Amino acid sequence: MKRRSKKNSMPRVLGSMLLLSLGATLAPKASAMSEPCVYQNYKILDVWKHLNTERHMAIVIAHRGWWGSHNGPANTCGARNDRASGDPENSIYAVTDALHGGFEAVEVDIKMTRDGVPILMHDYTLGRTTDIYQGSGQRKFDPYGQMHNQPQGFNPYVNQRNWYGDLEHHFLLSPDRSRVYNQHIPAFAQLLDQYRAAETSGIIVLDVKDRASMQEVWRLMNDHRDSHGSLARNWVAVKFNVSTYPNPADLEADLYKHADPHNNGSQEPFLGIPVLTNNMLDKFHNLIDIEKNYMTKDYTLGVEVNLNTKNGRLQNAYNVVGQYRKPVGIFNPIADPGAWDGDGQNRAFFQNTGQCCYRLWSVAYGDNTVSRWDWSFLYGNGWKAFDFITTDEGGKMIDDLAAKGLRWDNNAMR
Repeated sequence: MKRRSKKNSMPRVLGSMLLLSLGATLAPKASAMSEPCVYQNYKILDVWKHLNTERHMAIVIAHRGWWGSHNGPANTCGARNDRASGDPENSIYAVTDALHGGFEAVEVDIKMTRDGVPILMHDYTLGRTTDIYQGSGQRKFDPYGQMHNQPQGFNPYVNQRNWYGDLEHHFLLSPDRSRVYNQHIPAFAQLLDQYRAAETSGIIVLDVKDRASMQEVWRLMNDHRDSHGSLARNWVAVKFNVSTYPNPADLEADLYKHADPHNNGSQEPFLGIPVLTNNMLDKFHNLIDIEKNYMTKDYTLGVEVNLNTKNGRLQNAYNVVGQYRKPVGIFNPIADPGAWDGDGQNRAFFQNTGQCCYRLWSVAYGDNTVSRWDWSFLYGNGWKAFDFITTDEGGKMIDDLAAKGLRWDNNAMR
C-alpha cells in the first residue's frame, strides 16, 4: 500500500496543471495519520452480507468521507486517528484518508454536470462548497443571505455548468468556507483513479438521485479497476431512493446498458442499497410491495430504512428487511457545522441548494418525533437495531460501538 508522503500539499497553480484531465491523480498531502489501517474489500463485504445474523457487529459508513472537524477512530485495528481531518466534504482526500485510516466504508454524493460528468457534490448548487464565484465577476455565495435579506451571491446549479473547460478548473472551499482549499472539485472518475494510484482498499458508497447519474456511474464502475485489477463494481456500492426506481426492472434496464448487473461468477453483482424514507409512503401506497421486490435480488447488499422512531411510519418496512434476513441500515443525521444552533431533533442542516437552514423535526413527514440523531436509538450495550449506519461522526461511532461490544468482526475485515 502506498502511504502519503510528508511533503507539502501541491500549490494551487501546479494543481490546476495536474488535474486538467479526468485521468490525473492528486499529489501527496501532508498527513499526521498513524500507520495505515486498511480493511480488505472482499472481507468487508463478507461481513456486511451476514450482518443480519451477527449480533455483535455493525458497519459504519463515513458520510461525505472523513472531513472537517469530525474525528477519525481513536483505536481501530491499531490506528490512532482521533483528530480532525480538516478536509472538505466530498473531497478525494476525505475519502482516501478515511479508507487508509481505520474506516471500512465512506459515502459520497453524486451530481451530474451539464455535459454528463458525475462529480462529488452534496448540494444541487455550487456556491456553498466551491470557489465558483471566482472569475464570475459576482460575489461569493452567502448561505445566510436570504434569511438576513442580504444578496445571496453566486450559486449556480451543477447541471447548468460543464465539467470540461469549467468546473474541472475550480476548487473546493475549506469546511468553514473561509478560504479556497487546495483540492479541485472532484469528478467521480478522478476518485476512482486516485483509489487505484494510492492502492486504497475499502468500500465506497455512492448516493445517486437520478437515473442518468446511475447509468453513468455504473459505466465508470465497469471501466475502472483498483491496484489489484478488481473492477470498481466489486467495491463501489450505490444507494438509490426506491422512488427513483419503484420497479427493479427499470433499474436493471439502466444497468444492462453497460454490463450485466447480476453475478456472472467472476465479479460482484451490482452492489445496491435501496433507500426508504417517510415521504415515500405518501407517494407510493404500495411501498412495502416495492421494497419486497428488492429483497430477493442478488444485488441488494442491504436496505436503508430511515425509521424516525420506534413504531414510526416505516416500522413495517424495517420489519420486512429482517424477515428477509437482509442487513438494515439507517442515516444518522449530525448537525451541519455552521448551521443554526440546536440539538436533538432541533438540530439544523443546510438545504440542498446550499441555503441555511432547516430543522430535523421539519422532515418527520408524519411521525411525532425524530430519534435517528440519538445513538441510543440505534444501538446500546451488546445490542443493535441497525446493521450499518451512515454518519458524519464515523470515527467516534466506531469507537463507541467497540466500547459497547459491537465490533467483534473488526479483525475479520482485515
